[in-house]
Amino acid sequence: MPTGKLQVVPLGGLGEFGMNCMAIRWGDDIIVIDAGLMFPEAELLGVDIVVPDITYLTENRAHVRAIVLTHGHEDHIGALPWILSELNLPVYGTEFTLAYVEGKLEEHGLLDDAELNEIEPGVRFKIGPFTINPIRVTHSLVDCVALAIHTPLGVLIHTGDFKVDPTPTDNQLFDLHAFAEYGKQGVLALFQDSTNVERRDTHRVNARCGRASKKFSRQRSDVCSCRASRLPSIASS
Repeated sequence: MPTGKLQVVPLGGLGEFGMNCMAIRWGDDIIVIDAGLMFPEAELLGVDIVVPDITYLTENRAHVRAIVLTHGHEDHIGALPWILSELNLPVYGTEFTLAYVEGKLEEHGLLDDAELNEIEPGVRFKIGPFTINPIRVTHSLVDCVALAIHTPLGVLIHTGDFKVDPTPTDNQLFDLHAFAEYGKQGVLALFQDSTNVERRDTHRVNARCGRASKKFSRQRSDVCSCRASRLPSIASS
């Protein structure tokens, strides 16, 4: 068994909606999973957005190696401009996620200096002592991944946000087999999305939302707007 301390440092996203950000450290190497913002509640008058406190990262800037993204929702990528303005780090994400990131960094004048690295589900990559295996998951957005993070002490599973959708609009199925295989091998720790976990009913799949929007578009000629996460549903209609 390797000697050393594996540290998991949540910087946001626990016990709250939004601001998802977690640091994982082995020895002198730190990686960051997601960099999200949070939209303020009613009591934060005059505040537009809330971003994680990255004091831990700035105080250990010499050891922070990269940011790895699970998907492209604001509560997972929205704080990137603020973090990258303080720490010039490589960013890893899927093709669709990085497309969102590019627009965001361009808006803040940070794109030219950014190092963006595309990852693919099932294709492992290495950052310092960490070997990371992206696992395809389904969500209300496309091109989302969980992360199996191989460390010297064992495997950490970070699910990102997910819902098990049997009929995803992009036909990219949730990789249940990968999760089952890791379950057989053994996992040191699981960090899992818990949104709506207390609800007993099943979720509404994107394909069903797409059928509803198609029916609406036939009945009306109005133009409506929506969250970016609904784009797959609209595309399927």
